[in-house]
Amino acid sequence: MEAKNIIEIIERYYPLSLQEDWDKCGLQIGDVHQNVTKIMISLNADLSSLKEAISNNCQMLITHHPFLLDPIKNIDKDSIMGQFIYTAIENHIIVYSSHTALDNVSMNKWLIEELGVHDSQVGDQTGISQIATLNTPMTMDAFLDYVQQVYHLDHFKYAGKVDIVKKVAVCGGSGAGFMDQFYGKADAYLTGDTKYHQAKAAIDHHLLLVDINHHAENIMVDRLKELLEKELDVEIIAGASPDYYMYR
Repeated sequence: MEAKNIIEIIERYYPLSLQEDWDKCGLQIGDVHQNVTKIMISLNADLSSLKEAISNNCQMLITHHPFLLDPIKNIDKDSIMGQFIYTAIENHIIVYSSHTALDNVSMNKWLIEELGVHDSQVGDQTGISQIATLNTPMTMDAFLDYVQQVYHLDHFKYAGKVDIVKKVAVCGGSGAGFMDQFYGKADAYLTGDTKYHQAKAAIDHHLLLVDINHHAENIMVDRLKELLEKELDVEIIAGASPDYYMYR
């Protein structure tokens, strides 16, 4: 199957027109006419994922985070970006990324569904986040334990205090900037990359802010794999996609 046909199917679900203006979704590098028999899906387009795809005899790497987010000033083989480009070309690997195009359609639906909810709907004016009602309301401590279990978190931080959690909002990645849209609407807000002043705001507005880490978006690997396996007659594997942070 040619890479262009795979890309057409991906973009049927996640059109490039849905990406944010600053984003770089789509083909990152490679020959769209190349035949593909094996795909690896990974959270990040980095050297580690690229080498993993090569070692598993894949011809295509599909990621969430693009490597072209950083502007290319030159292609220096001694730079990290240069090494990525050279390695992909030399090993005939097609790299494709669906970042905010996927975020705007599926990411936060996937994340909030994991919690066991109903009445899920778009949570903010941009249409990215989701808000829903827990099937089983919980005390704050029980909810925090549940979040840690559901998202397989070795480490997380939170701020604010509530007695009972019924209404939950979610925005994976770096969604702390949307938090103010949930004051008085949600009991808890789950996102990543939060900062100190946002913890204070959560306390001031009686909102439980839970930082589930940016890496929680790794849920897309298995979910996108399931989706594409229904559409493609090629082998698809899940990349390791380890968290960049280490915790102790």
